[in-house]
Amino acid sequence: MHRSQQARAGRALTTGWGAGAQDPDAPGPDFQLTATGGSFVSTAAPDGTGSEDRSPGRRDPHRPGRGVAAEIALLLVLVLALPPLLLGGTPAETVARSFLQALVDGDMATVQDHLTPPGAALDLALAPAVVEATDARIESFTLLSTRFEDGRAEVRTRLRVGARSLTTTLHLERRQDGAWPRPVWTLVPLTLPTVMVAIPVGTAELTVNGQRVTVPAESRPRGAEGLGIITLRMLPGLYEIEAPPRDGRLDPVPARINVPPLLSPWTSVPLQAGYALTDAGEEQLAGALHDSLLECLRSTSPAPPGCPLAAPGAHGLSGSWRLISPPEISVSAGWMGVFTLYARGGVAEFTVPAADGQSPRTHRVLLDDRAMGALDREGEFVTSWSP
Repeated sequence: MHRSQQARAGRALTTGWGAGAQDPDAPGPDFQLTATGGSFVSTAAPDGTGSEDRSPGRRDPHRPGRGVAAEIALLLVLVLALPPLLLGGTPAETVARSFLQALVDGDMATVQDHLTPPGAALDLALAPAVVEATDARIESFTLLSTRFEDGRAEVRTRLRVGARSLTTTLHLERRQDGAWPRPVWTLVPLTLPTVMVAIPVGTAELTVNGQRVTVPAESRPRGAEGLGIITLRMLPGLYEIEAPPRDGRLDPVPARINVPPLLSPWTSVPLQAGYALTDAGEEQLAGALHDSLLECLRSTSPAPPGCPLAAPGAHGLSGSWRLISPPEISVSAGWMGVFTLYARGGVAEFTVPAADGQSPRTHRVLLDDRAMGALDREGEFVTSWSP
């Protein structure tokens, strides 16, 4: 676990590679760095030629530059090799560790620097306030192994979120950084998990883990009514997404999801962050359907289009409708913000006026149908009878 670096007793430093792997950034064979009581000692490998004691300040007249060259070489080894070793791994592991620590710390500026472009997904849940308010987010990590091949590295790490942990792999590339002689390891951009969530059309704001976020106008769901789907990029953790509160007709129903501890492509099934009808809402929606039925009864057609009325025996004739017994209307929750309404037990009558010496004719029909109700973009109920 790497919430902090703690001092350890002196030991020989290793690179973290497995057997047979070659560390591309290790010091050359002429030097060995050993940790001794918190300090590092460099020793030159014997060359078999022996050495000669020399008094301080004297130099070999036959090899005037050897001492200076050795000191420069040693300095380069210390400058290039010592920092990653002090941090406990290779430069590739140091880059991976820095990114993972930013995840633990909630440093979203650093995290964003290492992500792929969002595409059509939104980063509403990556706002620092949302990340800070997220329960069971990534709280620690462990580097498991590192593998190098052709200028690339794979760092396997275990991420822990609460009682759960999963293993993921970070990919890195080695690149030459201008004139600096040492290649630089960079993290291959990561693709975060995404969550599909259906929200009411026209919704301008959402609440994510108690934090209010704004849905960009160009990303709000299209359509005239009901819910529409948006996609959010998310870090691992527990999330609750809720539509904004409305009047007494509706109660927000939050969408809840536990995003697994992954740093790789993953997409949820569609969730709904819509509304449930209160008793007052059901009465208003049932009233809207009753008004729609009254509008149908004003028609002079024996089968008004878009209505639950049809008098087949009066086909092609004009007449008038009268409601004998109103139907009982009930409401049930539906999918994607659409409520199902049932109209049962009603009776209506269609009367054809007397013509050519004939008596008026009446046609009685049973009202037993269903309709759909939903909120439009302005937050008003709209209904339509099923065809």
